[in-house]
Amino acid sequence: MATDAEVTAAVAGKLSSTNLVVDRTITAGGTTGAQTINKAAGTVNFAIGSVSLVVTNSLVTANSIIVCTTRTDDLNAFVWSIVAAAGSFTVNLSAPPEVEVSVGFLVTN
Repeated sequence: MATDAEVTAAVAGKLSSTNLVVDRTITAGGTTGAQTINKAAGTVNFAIGSVSLVVTNSLVTANSIIVCTTRTDDLNAFVWSIVAAAGSFTVNLSAPPEVEVSVGFLVTN
């Protein structure tokens, strides 16, 4: 079984008996479009009408597993796909949002 220190190093955060804390960047509301976030987790914001957004992230490889979820209610837009590449990933929405939409992500390797 891995020690807490080994798990902490693996997730770039810390592990306790009840919480997993991962280093992250939360993008402020009103800041939309492509972002550079070199952390295992974070959020980005889609502008009204935008369906694709690139996140530059030095932790990402073409084989990374990236989990994303919308954090804002919008009747049209939800995360459709996430495409990983070396050093970045693209988040694609199902349809253009009618409001600014926040998307949260978590990267694993």
